[in-house]
Amino acid sequence: MGRLYLAGLAAFLIAAFGQVQAQGSNQQADEEIAQGRAMVQAGVDEIIREELALTAEEGELFWPVYAAYRSETRALMDRYTAMITDYVRRYDSGDLSDEYASELMETFFGIKQGLLDVKKDYLPKFGSVVPALKVARFYQLENKIEAEIDGQLAIAIPLIDPN
Repeated sequence: MGRLYLAGLAAFLIAAFGQVQAQGSNQQADEEIAQGRAMVQAGVDEIIREELALTAEEGELFWPVYAAYRSETRALMDRYTAMITDYVRRYDSGDLSDEYASELMETFFGIKQGLLDVKKDYLPKFGSVVPALKVARFYQLENKIEAEIDGQLAIAIPLIDPN
């Protein structure tokens, strides 16, 4: 159920991004994107809970670390969402330039590096509360979920036309 649930939520999120193009109201589109992101995060949490199969003792130790991890990654994903939303709006209005493209790439790689840094920082924290095999499975789940969402975003977000 978790995988199908996530796919549906990712599709909802993509639809919300698509509405940035169609909506006259940025606030309404932003609210729909925030709602979609919250639903996706709830689905991610459900998948982690189902797939990690923590014992009660492990869960007591894991979930507070996970909450701190999510807090740090959420801040980066807020920046990522803002970057994508801004890009789609600028794309639709024809407001793209070489300068903006350079800024966009710097922002993108900064966010991706930040996410990698957080993952690396939390590796020993997770390892101190659950066995290494479960930590590895957690990171595998994270990577699969991110790949699925990134794939959906890649379909929905238009490519820059360099001409």
